[in-house]
Amino acid sequence: MEHAEHIAEAVSYTKDTFLQIDGIINWIKLFFAIIIPILSGFAIASIILQFIVKPALVTVLITPNLGFTEGAISYILQYIAVLTGLVFVFFFPYYQGYLYCSMKRPDNLQMASLHTLFVSGWKINAVLLYYVLPLIIIFLLYAALFAAVNSAVHIILPSDLAGFETVFDYILVIGYLVAEFITAILVSLFGCIGLVHLARTGSVKQAVNMRNIAGLIKKIGWYDYILSIVIITILLLTTSVLFLGIAGIFNYAAVSNTILFVLMLFVIIPLGVFVTRYLANVYDTAFLETEEDIEEFDDF
Repeated sequence: MEHAEHIAEAVSYTKDTFLQIDGIINWIKLFFAIIIPILSGFAIASIILQFIVKPALVTVLITPNLGFTEGAISYILQYIAVLTGLVFVFFFPYYQGYLYCSMKRPDNLQMASLHTLFVSGWKINAVLLYYVLPLIIIFLLYAALFAAVNSAVHIILPSDLAGFETVFDYILVIGYLVAEFITAILVSLFGCIGLVHLARTGSVKQAVNMRNIAGLIKKIGWYDYILSIVIITILLLTTSVLFLGIAGIFNYAAVSNTILFVLMLFVIIPLGVFVTRYLANVYDTAFLETEEDIEEFDDF
């Protein structure tokens, strides 16, 4: 597989998609399709948390024993409001729908209708939920195990051996991190090609059929496919580190973080199109006919 060619084609496609008048307009539309749900979710959550939840928590948590302050509670709730705003993008998945359409019709640079984007985005969400489900299950199992082990150790061990409780905690945390890491790798391998398969077939059932997905990866070649995932991971990590580094230069000030967040949203839009286009190119190699070497050599 010629990864350089696939990357070059994905870069060219992304440039053709956004670096023209219609493309810039679509870029701005997609930005508002992301930022409006985030701001709406943040505003709704802030009102509920600050004016309804916070007074109740203040009366319960601000005691000499617990040591909470009203400012600390407000900060925690505001952080939750930010996360809630980000989650709202999941419920209004117009950007996900655009990525779906770009994988389904890679030669069509036009913006689909809002209804098409919304429906397609929810197909993406459904597949993402399916592949993220194992991570959630592992988290819940380890949380239950953590609580049960701590309770049992606290009862069984005498007070002079209470330090072993900390050792058990570290073992469980390490086991949890290892399990989540391995599961995340497997989920990513099957999920990425599953999303492209969803766009090409239009079937959520086909996108979560593990046997079919494994067969597609086998046709692509496990080495080439894993290499493509590594390339994408390096690109995403580099982008994240770049923005975190810039934020660190400004000491993570609120104003600079807000500006960088807006810039990051602008960058994520074409970056997501590039990644999905690259994955679509890799996916297409599963259907290339193998060229047989039929050259005849003269006898010496």
